Amino acid sequence: RLAHLAVAAAALLPGWLIYGITGTTPAWARHSMDWLFSASRGRSNDLMSRFLCLRYPPKPIDRNGGMLPAITREEFARAAQAMRERGYFVLPGVVSAEMCERLLQFAVTHPAFVYPWEGPGGRKIAAVYDPANPVGGQYRFDPTDVIAHPDVQALLAEPLLLELAQAYLGSEPIADSVSMWWYRATLRPEPAQLYHCDMSRIKWVKFFVYLTEVGPGNGPHCFISGSHRTGAVPRQFLERGYAHVSDEEVSRHFRSADIVEFTGPRGTIIAEDTRGLHKGQQVRVGHRLILQIQFCNSLFGN
Repeated sequence: RLAHLAVAAAALLPGWLIYGITGTTPAWARHSMDWLFSASRGRSNDLMSRFLCLRYPPKPIDRNGGMLPAITREEFARAAQAMRERGYFVLPGVVSAEMCERLLQFAVTHPAFVYPWEGPGGRKIAAVYDPANPVGGQYRFDPTDVIAHPDVQALLAEPLLLELAQAYLGSEPIADSVSMWWYRATLRPEPAQLYHCDMSRIKWVKFFVYLTEVGPGNGPHCFISGSHRTGAVPRQFLERGYAHVSDEEVSRHFRSADIVEFTGPRGTIIAEDTRGLHKGQQVRVGHRLILQIQFCNSLFGN
């Protein structure tokens, strides 16, 4: 273990240099970062984040012109504190009904890749989601189509989200990824519907936007409060990498009071550090449409 630790740590510096020159992270450098994260239970990423906070400090953000309802400085401070302590914060129903409807119309008129079904030769099947006649459990849209939507671009530039991301990251935020997907009712859970930790970047925050109302049967998002903190996730979970953890295993290490299930009206936004344990509950009734936006402090990584 010590030898592996030394090799992984030594690989990060040349990996950083190659990333700085090419903008691409070598696979071996990414694997080294992931292994160090697991071995140190997050402390290696914390150290790199401190450097990035000095290199790319926060910048003033103009709060005017946003599409989301304004919040007071006191409310913002409480949100930032909740993110640091619990790893999440909820803005219920803040996205307008009009914006939700426009994104919903996009999601029922544009083709998306269907999972887990595949066509001839292993090619993914693309289809328009038909609630009355679905052909798969998940429909995942091409990110290039999603990011071209004006409302998604407005959310990417939303001052409130940028300010929350910057306050949590401690450095200038980078828009990292955008995705949107349908989940429909199925008889068995998909992999992302089991607990797992993300390890894609050095530090990041995700914003999940409910574009349909999500009740207990619609597959609400779940998070283990506080599991984003350094050392909170058991080492045996982290050593599996992006493997998935059963509810029974989670219950042996965390209190039931720490398991948070997010239900809410459409337009609800959940800000979350998915370094902590999280999952989407299995959809048992109807369907669920979610938009996800991620900000990070560096594109080094996956």
